[in-house]
Amino acid sequence: MSWFVTYRGRVEAPEIDAFGHMNVQHYMARLSIAGFAVSERVGIDAAAIKDRRLGLSMLRCEIDFKRELSLGEAIRLETQMQKVGTTSLTFRHRLIEEAGGALAMEAKIVAVCIDMDALNSTPLPADIAERARALIG
Repeated sequence: MSWFVTYRGRVEAPEIDAFGHMNVQHYMARLSIAGFAVSERVGIDAAAIKDRRLGLSMLRCEIDFKRELSLGEAIRLETQMQKVGTTSLTFRHRLIEEAGGALAMEAKIVAVCIDMDALNSTPLPADIAERARALIG
């Protein structure tokens, strides 16, 4: 599989900064939402968090801003899984302005599987690693 949609929305008025564009904190909020969508897609959903005591936590984030976003623009985040490690997943996000298809932001994320009780990294369970590998495109 290649790219899959992990967020759709619109730039809202409270997200606009003094420069007239979406403020950087709202890009990060979208990345957080998309990260939870990735977690669910690989099997670390609410049930896994509660029953298996597993989570997925962002360890590293590299962002390249390509285009400013303005009030009212419809946007979508697409994600592509790139690597499945022993304890981590590496994936890319791209934020696209829907109407014209312009790329607004790209991000590379490394997220680590965590033991929710010990709050440290733990190996990805085989079923989750398998689901993540199936997304590599």
